[in-house]
Amino acid sequence: MLRVTAVVLLTFVANAYIYDVCVPYQWEGIQAVVTGTEEAGTLTVTQSTSRFSFDANNSRIAASTSGSQDGSEFQKGFLFLYQQRRVYIIDGGRCRAYQLIQHFPSPCLPQNFSWSWDVTWEGFLDIYEFVGPVHDLYFHVQVLSASNIPITMQQTGTVDNGPVFRTSTYANVTLDIKNPDVFTLPSICKAAEVEGTFDAPDYFIGLNFQ
Repeated sequence: MLRVTAVVLLTFVANAYIYDVCVPYQWEGIQAVVTGTEEAGTLTVTQSTSRFSFDANNSRIAASTSGSQDGSEFQKGFLFLYQQRRVYIIDGGRCRAYQLIQHFPSPCLPQNFSWSWDVTWEGFLDIYEFVGPVHDLYFHVQVLSASNIPITMQQTGTVDNGPVFRTSTYANVTLDIKNPDVFTLPSICKAAEVEGTFDAPDYFIGLNFQ
């Protein structure tokens, strides 16, 4: 069960430009996301839950996602293999291959952030706020101080001239990669030919599997 409990005791805000803030280089967990977009006055809401494995040491990400968009359910699998410049997406029993345009997403946040901290039942939290390099979205990110594991993230702004909001929550997080087989190319994907390009965000905290 996803749970975020916050009891604010003290907040300190500062500008921080002199050090890197990075999530673990190898970690796994569950990411729950709610995204809302508006186009021509029509609101679209997407909800998804992804079980993901992030491996910066070997430039690869695996994710299994299920969710719904305006009541229509979907289920997809993603395998990002940056050393091969390929992403494989499994959807409806079919595997599609695309060429990756961006480099492996950095596990570190952009350095143009402001910093504050809170104390919750989860422990000490660092809070970072910044404008990201993807579509100029504004980010509000909470991470555990001891490990830099993300807890929650909110994004607001515009994409393609339309308003966007997104809330992400991370749960059941563990360090390292317990089952490297999640990065093995499925047999259904071995004959998949590249159909085009895939422009994934170039930093992890902006990557969503939908």
